[in-house]
Amino acid sequence: MSDTFTIGEAARRTGTTPKTLRHYEGLGLLPPAIRAPNGYRRYRPEDLNRVAFIRRAKALGLTLEEIQELVAVAAGGRCTFTRAELRQVLARKIADCTQRIEALVAFRTTLEAAARQITEPDELPADACCPHCAAFAPSCTCLPVPEPRVLDLALWDKV
Repeated sequence: MSDTFTIGEAARRTGTTPKTLRHYEGLGLLPPAIRAPNGYRRYRPEDLNRVAFIRRAKALGLTLEEIQELVAVAAGGRCTFTRAELRQVLARKIADCTQRIEALVAFRTTLEAAARQITEPDELPADACCPHCAAFAPSCTCLPVPEPRVLDLALWDKV
């Protein structure tokens, strides 16, 4: 087992943690580790290569579920299939990213409009204050009502 690594050494070499390696193994992203006579996990160089593959996929924003699908394709050993699958996943990611950008631009427009509605403090008389502030009345102009906008709040769950 001289060409294998303990879980700590494998974690250090891959820039992860032992907990992450166990998690990946539990999800099936990594094959079950070889067990030493003492029961400790031992990782082969190809396992470390797979962890590097997983980390590269995560850096592209892929979820662990998407990575599972990609690992299953990549395990077949044919780069053309892996690339085709990755191309499809990235196309979905790009479309999702575009939607988020559009939502953020719309939200920024809403914030800018609200900021324009607020009267500057130096433009108000010293004793001027909305009589409704203490009651948080809807007529209070301290916090402007945003202009109607189209914003899919479900997109925020993905950010």
